[in-house]
Amino acid sequence: MRIALFNENPSELEALSGQLEQCARECLRFTEITPYRKQEDFCNMIRSGPDYDLFIVAQDGTFSLEVVELLREIRPQACIFWLSNLDFALRAYRYNADWFGQKPVATPALQNAFKRLLCINRGGNP
Repeated sequence: MRIALFNENPSELEALSGQLEQCARECLRFTEITPYRKQEDFCNMIRSGPDYDLFIVAQDGTFSLEVVELLREIRPQACIFWLSNLDFALRAYRYNADWFGQKPVATPALQNAFKRLLCINRGGNP
């Protein structure tokens, strides 16, 4: 499973990568996580970069809203997990994000979202 992960905070990026790797191991999945620490790099990748199985936007403030909006516009079929310190749950629904969580995200919540995504993609139980 290829994951693109955007977060400008290095410690949060590292912690979230660890949580995702744990989720993948529990679901017996190999993951390749590509971290993006700069919004410009992530947005350029959205426009012309490789495809990923999952895009995770884990940014504070309204910057995350702008990134998710661009992601949905350019890649309408993308699987998106959106994490923010602000409550964008209604916006996440409008942009058809596969999962929204407020930061800091608890590992069990992320595990459930990850398992649900695998279940949806496989058309059955995780």
